[in-house]
Amino acid sequence: MRGMKLLNLKSFKPCLFEMKILGIIGPGISVGGILISYLIHRDWWGITENAISDLGRIGLPYNWVMNISLILGSVCLIIYGAWRFKKSKDIGWLLYMLGSVFLGLIGIFPEGTNLHYEVSWGFFVSMFLAILLLSISFLIRGNKLGIVGLMLFLLGVPLALWSLKKFEGVAVAETISIVVFLIWHYLMLGDA
Repeated sequence: MRGMKLLNLKSFKPCLFEMKILGIIGPGISVGGILISYLIHRDWWGITENAISDLGRIGLPYNWVMNISLILGSVCLIIYGAWRFKKSKDIGWLLYMLGSVFLGLIGIFPEGTNLHYEVSWGFFVSMFLAILLLSISFLIRGNKLGIVGLMLFLLGVPLALWSLKKFEGVAVAETISIVVFLIWHYLMLGDA
């Protein structure tokens, strides 16, 4: 019985420091895994010819480096997003959590599996919608971070869509989207 008290999630009250750490390391783990995967496969991988997912595709040696990092990073971001939602009740954080789930699913369903395309799009669409909704919410509350978020959204989406048509691979569009998310994420982290 005594051990059950330790598992009582209702009494679990994470502190701001713990949640900010998850918010800091979540994207770092995922992006770090992508960068390490790139370094491993840089002899054949090119940003204008490939997709980031090519670095984790089925059958590729060391594909687990990227896939595991996406899963671990997503767990951190899901917990962080749940904490932010619990604090604010803002629906944008639910979209953020959904995007974080899709991030983990990209690692679970890497390129070469049936669901990969859908979970990849799910990640990018959910995260851009989260940026949009949360930025509007910040604006309504009078927080100037909302303006920055809207500017990132209004620049990032057209630029990513343009690069899909401009380059053979989708990695440029994915990179633009990820950079937009990272900038927005770390700015919002300061408002936690």
